[in-house]
Amino acid sequence: FHCFISLRGFLSLSCLTKHWDKMMPTIMMSIFLLHFAAVASEPQYILWVSSVMQSYSTEKACLHLLNLNESVALSVVLEYDGSNTIIFDQSVEEDNFYACANFKVSQKSSEQLAFVTLLAKGDTLKISERRAVSVTAEEEITFIQADKPIYKSGEKDIVSMLTAKFSVKLSFIYPLITVQDPENNRIFQWQNVTSFQNITQLSFQLISEPIFGDYSIVVKGKSGKTVTHQFTVKRYVLPKFEVKVSAPQTITITDGEFQVSACAMYTYGQPVQGKAQIRVCKETIPSSNCKKDDNDICEQFIAQLKHGCVSQIINAKVFQLYYSELLKPFYVTAIVTESGTGVQISEKTSIFITQFPGTVKFENMDPFYRRGISYFGTLKLSGPNDVPMVSKLLQLKLDGKFVGNYTTDENGEAQFSIDTSDIFNPVFNLQAMYIRPDSCHRLRMWESLYLEAYFSVSRFYSRTGSFLKIVPEPKPLRCNQQKIITVLYSLDSEAYKDDSNVNFFYLVIIKGAIFLSGQKEIRNKAWNGSFLVPIDISADLAPAAVMLVYTLHPSGEIVADRVRFLVNKCFKNKVSINFSKERGLPGSHARLYLQAAPGSLCALQAVDKSVLLLKSKQLSAESVYNLLPDTGPYGYFYPGLNLDDSKVDPCIPQKDMFYNGVYYTPVSNNRDGDVYDILRDVGLKVFTNLHYRKPEICPREEYYAPMYTFSSRFTLVKHSIVMSAEIAGSSVYKEQVFVETVRKNLPETWIWDLISVDSSGSANLSFLIPDTITQWKANGFCVNGEAGFGISSTITLEVSQSFFVKIDLPFSVVQNEQFDLIVSVFSYLNTCVEISVGLEASQDYEASINTLKNNGSEIIQAGEKKTYVWTVTPKKLGKMNITAVAESKQSSACPNKSTEQQNLNWKDTVVKRLLVEPEGIKETTQSYLICTKGTKTSKQVVLDLPNDAVEGSTRGFFTVVGDIIGLAAQNLENLVQMPYRFGEQNIALVASNTYVLDYLQSTEQLTEEVKSQELLFLSNGYQKQLSFRNSDGSYSMFWQKNQKGSIWLSALTFKTFERMKKYTFIDENIQKQTLIWLSSKQKSNGCFENDGELFNDAWK
Repeated sequence: FHCFISLRGFLSLSCLTKHWDKMMPTIMMSIFLLHFAAVASEPQYILWVSSVMQSYSTEKACLHLLNLNESVALSVVLEYDGSNTIIFDQSVEEDNFYACANFKVSQKSSEQLAFVTLLAKGDTLKISERRAVSVTAEEEITFIQADKPIYKSGEKDIVSMLTAKFSVKLSFIYPLITVQDPENNRIFQWQNVTSFQNITQLSFQLISEPIFGDYSIVVKGKSGKTVTHQFTVKRYVLPKFEVKVSAPQTITITDGEFQVSACAMYTYGQPVQGKAQIRVCKETIPSSNCKKDDNDICEQFIAQLKHGCVSQIINAKVFQLYYSELLKPFYVTAIVTESGTGVQISEKTSIFITQFPGTVKFENMDPFYRRGISYFGTLKLSGPNDVPMVSKLLQLKLDGKFVGNYTTDENGEAQFSIDTSDIFNPVFNLQAMYIRPDSCHRLRMWESLYLEAYFSVSRFYSRTGSFLKIVPEPKPLRCNQQKIITVLYSLDSEAYKDDSNVNFFYLVIIKGAIFLSGQKEIRNKAWNGSFLVPIDISADLAPAAVMLVYTLHPSGEIVADRVRFLVNKCFKNKVSINFSKERGLPGSHARLYLQAAPGSLCALQAVDKSVLLLKSKQLSAESVYNLLPDTGPYGYFYPGLNLDDSKVDPCIPQKDMFYNGVYYTPVSNNRDGDVYDILRDVGLKVFTNLHYRKPEICPREEYYAPMYTFSSRFTLVKHSIVMSAEIAGSSVYKEQVFVETVRKNLPETWIWDLISVDSSGSANLSFLIPDTITQWKANGFCVNGEAGFGISSTITLEVSQSFFVKIDLPFSVVQNEQFDLIVSVFSYLNTCVEISVGLEASQDYEASINTLKNNGSEIIQAGEKKTYVWTVTPKKLGKMNITAVAESKQSSACPNKSTEQQNLNWKDTVVKRLLVEPEGIKETTQSYLICTKGTKTSKQVVLDLPNDAVEGSTRGFFTVVGDIIGLAAQNLENLVQMPYRFGEQNIALVASNTYVLDYLQSTEQLTEEVKSQELLFLSNGYQKQLSFRNSDGSYSMFWQKNQKGSIWLSALTFKTFERMKKYTFIDENIQKQTLIWLSSKQKSNGCFENDGELFNDAWK
C-alpha cells in the first residue's frame, strides 16, 4: 500500500499502509517533538531592515522583542566604511516591545558592503546577530529636453537638462557635456557645468551646411554614467495635415467583412479637402514564376473625403482566409491627396488574421494556495482586438475534475472561488474553457478554435498551518486617494491563550526601503476572518509599492503575505498649465496659468504640432519614470554581492523512517512557497529566532525527472483612454467692417522659457501667439527643493482665423530655375464671399499666374478652399521673402443673409522665407599680397572669374592696408562668410581665423564682441571640416565619405586644429586618429609621399 501524509504543513511522508489515519496524531506529535522545541515562552526577536540601502535617503528599521523576562540594553548599529550609524540605542523594560526607527547613511566611498548588528543584553539574556547589507550610491536621473526634436541647417539648438536625485539637491555639476554629429565626432562640449535648481539650459549653433542625420547630446555625470539625447538635422518641409488609418487589429477566419477608414485633418483642427486612396493587400507565398508583388491579393478604392474622412467595407471572402497562408497579415495603405496643391501624405497599418475567435485567460491569479483560505481568481473571455465577450459560458476544472460553470459579465469576466480546506496536493492545475454551442459546419483547412487557459498553483508552506492572504488590486491605484486593503487570515488557535488577541503588522516597501509601518489588533478570539487596512496613496509610492502583512504566531512562526500594487505615475510636485482659452487668433495674446509647488523653477515648452508629426518626442510622466533606475534587489543578489547570509537548518535526509511497523519516506517540497521567498523577493533582511523557512529535504543520489506542469504567465494589460474635445468650426469674431492681418512670425517653437513660481504656487503669464495657423502643443516640468520634480500634462492651443491664405514652399530652390508656387485660400466664414489673391511684386523673383480667374476675383463658399498656382523664377541668392495677399469682400452673387459676418471684409497677408541656392559648384576668388619692401610699388590686379560663373553669385572687395593681418581683422564677418564648399577652402578659412585671434590677443585689440563672434566661427568651421573626414582619420577635399585621403590636407587640418585648442573644443580622439594615419604615410627617411598640390591659393 502507498499513501502520502502531510503533517500540519511541515513535510510530506509516503507510507506503506492503508491504516495511516489511526496513527496520524501519534506521528504528528513525534515529528514535532523531534524537530521543534516549544518556543512560546522563550524570548523572541525580529528586526526588519532593507538588504540594499540608498545613501543619503531616509531608511527605516522595525524591531520586535517578545517574551522578555528582564530589562535589556538594546543596540542596533549600521557599520559602514569605518563609521557607525546608530539605529536603536535604548533600554527596554517591557515584556513585549515594538518600534520603528528612521536613520540615514552617508556614503563616503565606493564601498558597498556594510553590516547591521543587533545586540540586546540583560543580566541573563543576550541576543546578538550580525548580518550583511549593501549601501549604494545616491541614485540620480538626468533627462535632456531640446526645444524641438528636429532641426534645419543653421538653426540654434536650445537644450534643457535636469538632474534629479531621490534626496533633492538644488545644484549639480556636470563634468562633461558633448555634442556629437552622425559620424560620432565631437563638435561641441562644455565642462564642469553647474546647474541652477537642478536645471541647466545650454545652446549651440548649427552650421549652414551640416552633416545630415541624428546628432547626440551626451551628458556625463559625476558617477561616470552617461545619458544620451538624440535630435535630427535634415532638410524638411513641415506637414500641414495628419492622416490616421483605422482598421481592426485582428480579424478571424470566420469574419465575412471588415471596415477600414482614413481621416485627414489640418493641424489647426479642420478637415482636409481632397481624396483618399486605400489599398488593402494580403501577402501570399509567391510561386517560382511570379514576382513578389504579383502574387498578392489586393482590394483598392478611391473616394473623395467627406468632412476629412472616408470609409469602406472590405469583403474578406475575396482573400480566401480559409485557404491562404494564415500567418500572413493584411497591409492597409492610405494615401490622402490634398485638392489644389497635390500634397500627398500616406499612412500604413496592419491587420492580423487568427483562427481563434476567442481566448480564455486567467487573471489576478496567485501562484500559491493557502489551505483554509479560499483560492479566488478571474476568468476572462475576449475576442480579437481584446473585445470582451459577454454572456458566454466558461467551465473551470481542477486536475481534470469539474469545478463549476461561470457566465461572463459586461467586461467578459467571471469570478471564481475554490475551497482549499481539504487540498493537500503540492500542486494543482486549473483549466478553463469556453463551452461552445453545438453547430454544424463543413470541414475546412483551418478550423476556428477557442484558446483554453491553464494555470498551475503550488502549495504555500506553514509550520503551524496558519496563513495570511492579501487581496490584490489588478488596476493601478490613483494618487491622492485612500485605498482600503483587505487581508484574509486563517490561524491555528492551539497555541493562543484563551484571552489572547491577535496583532497584525504591516510594512509598505518602496524602491527596496521600508516606507510605512503600522499594526492592527483583532479581538474576541477571531482565528479566521478578515480585516481592513487603509493606505494613503501618494506620489511617494509610485510607480509600484509592496505591502507586507505579518503576524507572530505563539508557536514561534512568522505568518506573512505580500502583494505588489501598481500606482499611477504621479509626482509630489503637482504641476499644471492651462491656457485661458482653447482657441486664439494669430498675433493676439494668450494667458498661460502655471501652478506648481511654491518656489519651483519651471521649464515651459510649446511646439508646432506639425513638428511633432515629423518626429514626436515630447517629455511625459511615462518617459520620466522609464528613466528611473531599477532599485529593486535581484533576490538577495545585488550586483557584485550575495547578501543571503540567513541561517539555514540542516536538510532532512531523504531516507526511510520506521515507526510502529510502518516505513515513511520524506517527499520533496521544493515547489512550496514560504515566507523566506517573500522576504527575498521584497528585499528585506530579517534578524530573528522565529521560523519562516520551509524545511529542506536532502536530494537523493538518484535522479528523478521533474513532473510536467502547466506554465502560465500573468500579464497586466493597461488600457489608455484618449479623450479629445470636438473642435467647433466657429471663431472669435469682432464687430468691425474690415480686418487686416499680416502674418510673418512663423516659428516652429513658440515657448521655451524658464519661469520661477512665487510663494503662492502659481504664475500668470502672457505670451504673444505666433502667426502660424496650427495647434500648439505645450507642457512643462518644475523642480522644487522640497516637493521635488513634477511634470504637467500636454495641453493644446488651436490658432486659426476665419479667413486666411497659405503658401506651400519647398525646402529650397535653385536660382534661375522655375518652380510652381502654390497659394491656397481658406474661408471658414459662415457666408460666401468674393475673394482676390495675388503675390506682391519683388526684385528677388519673377512670377506669372497659371490659374484662370474671372476678372481677377471669384466666389468662395463657406468652408471652401481655393488654390492658385504661380510660376516663379528666383533671381536673388540666399533667403528671399515671398508675400501672398488674399482679400474678401461682399458680393451680389452671394445670398443676402443677416449674419455678423455678412458685412465683414478680411485681408490676410502671409510672408514666408525661401532659400535660393546657386546652381553649379561654389568656388572662391583669388586674393593677392603686395609687399613694397620700403619702396613704391605699382601692380595691376585682375580678378579672373571662371567663364561659367553663375550670374549674381560673385562676391568681391578690394582693400589696401599696411598691416598683413589688418585685412582679416577689419573684415572678420565677411571672411567667415566666404564660401567653403571644399575641405581646403574651409580649413584655410579656419586657420586664418585662428591667426586673427592670435594677432588681436597679442596686440590687446581683442574685444569680447569680436572674441564671441570668432569663437562661433571657429566652432562652425570645425564642424564643417569634420564632414570631409574619412573613417581612417584622413581628410579629403570633397564632401564624400571614405575617399582617398590627402596628406597635405590632413596635415594642415591636424596642425590647424592643434592651434585651435586654446580657443575652442577639439576632440582629442579625432586628432589621434589623424596622427596615426599620417604616421602610416611617412617614409623611413622621415619624408612623406607627394600626393599632389593644394588647389586653394590661401595656403600659398
